[in-house]
Amino acid sequence: MNTIVLIAIVLSAIFYICLGLYYRKGVINLSDIIPVIKGRKAKVNGEDEFSSSTVATSISLATVIIAFFELIPISGLWLFWAVITTALGFWLFSVLSRRIWTKLSFYDHRPSIHEYISTEFNSKTVGVIASVSTALGYLCMFAVELIVSSQFISNFIDIPVWIIITIIAILSFTYTGLGGFRVVVVSDRIQMWSIWLLLVSLLLFFSIHIYLNGGISFLSQSVPENVQSLKWSTNLIPFVLGLLIMNLFTYITNMALWQRVSGTHEEKVFTRGIRKSIFQSALSWGLFVVIAILAYTVAKPSVNSKFLVTTLEAVYQFRGGGVVLFFVSLGLFGAMLSTASTQLIAVSHTIYEDIISKYRKKGLIERIESSKELTLSRVILVVSALGAIGIVQLLNLIGFSVADLAFSIYGAALSLAPPILISLFVNKNILIQLKYWITLSIIFGFLSAWFAAFYGVYILKEPYGNLVFLSPVFGLFVSAFFTLTGYFLKKDV
Repeated sequence: MNTIVLIAIVLSAIFYICLGLYYRKGVINLSDIIPVIKGRKAKVNGEDEFSSSTVATSISLATVIIAFFELIPISGLWLFWAVITTALGFWLFSVLSRRIWTKLSFYDHRPSIHEYISTEFNSKTVGVIASVSTALGYLCMFAVELIVSSQFISNFIDIPVWIIITIIAILSFTYTGLGGFRVVVVSDRIQMWSIWLLLVSLLLFFSIHIYLNGGISFLSQSVPENVQSLKWSTNLIPFVLGLLIMNLFTYITNMALWQRVSGTHEEKVFTRGIRKSIFQSALSWGLFVVIAILAYTVAKPSVNSKFLVTTLEAVYQFRGGGVVLFFVSLGLFGAMLSTASTQLIAVSHTIYEDIISKYRKKGLIERIESSKELTLSRVILVVSALGAIGIVQLLNLIGFSVADLAFSIYGAALSLAPPILISLFVNKNILIQLKYWITLSIIFGFLSAWFAAFYGVYILKEPYGNLVFLSPVFGLFVSAFFTLTGYFLKKDV
């Protein structure tokens, strides 16, 4: 079993390094690493590439696949709520897609989400604060993905976790740094194929296994009653409400998705691509819930082992289980690298272009043509990611679980949603008058989300620690309060 997993990971690692080396040939300057102007290598080719790469980055090994297997015994069919709300999040972004494209078309280059906010409200401070918020979030999520995924892999490979973390980090840095945004998009699409392969192989295995053991009656007896039902309890309120707010608005504030918009050169590619993402996300996320339920036919959750680990160990014992495990390993490793590389290129873009460059004298065109700036962007990518690992390890010591971190980080990022939404619908003359209110909305929205998280995890603890699930609610509504207050005070002035 260990050999199969190791072979799958080694083959994947070699392939992605070769992919990075191949796309490095076209990387000459900064605009080939990050999408800042049209006509360079940092781009998205076609609606299928847009949708596949977008959905692949949403399927995290740590916060989706592993989390689904851990949550299924508790939430049962309520886990489909995550599927529905994620699809709704992509749908909301698609509804806004034409307005977003129209706004961005007025720029002579491809602005990041933070530069867009800064320009619309005519405030460098707003842009920098928004950038810091995003950078912290992406750095933490990269570290979560790296640490949790490495701990998961260590169950199958007899190598210390810290060595696995180091190897995967170097792999992520290398192929992302070599090929930049273009190799991230291309590899995301390939990684989405590997995720589909994972889903198909497990569905076929479970279907055959269930058929050979009595069909529907065997399935019904194997899956616990609470997992088969939609039993409601008041304890679900924070989870259901927090998940709705987080998944519905998170893509509006998602730097990685805005990068893909910036890398798209035709409106129809963007609008059609995001619509395809709705269907792909619903199908792929939904199948992961189905697989987590079907896993009960071969294994049972244990307090001493993660349910996904127990399931794969059980699958391996059956005839043909080794082949299934190989395909599953490719998909799991692909899901991890897709999320990690996307977060790396997004945070590198944010820190370099939206924070550091705002306090330098060099203009965009001058920086684009400089090889030193290309090197600087790569150094930022590596240094910032290493720092993030230390931050997440500290949060783990305090008591934050993977789910806690996901709700906290994405909840804090929602402080950007009200400013972005109002910028799409309100006249720019009014927006300029709101810059101080927008600054307050981002700061207090960010802080309130983390306050809810720390208060729930560190102060209240169990059984009231689920206040952390309301972090997205705090982040969004506190930000919306300041944004709307400023708007109603200034609109008639």
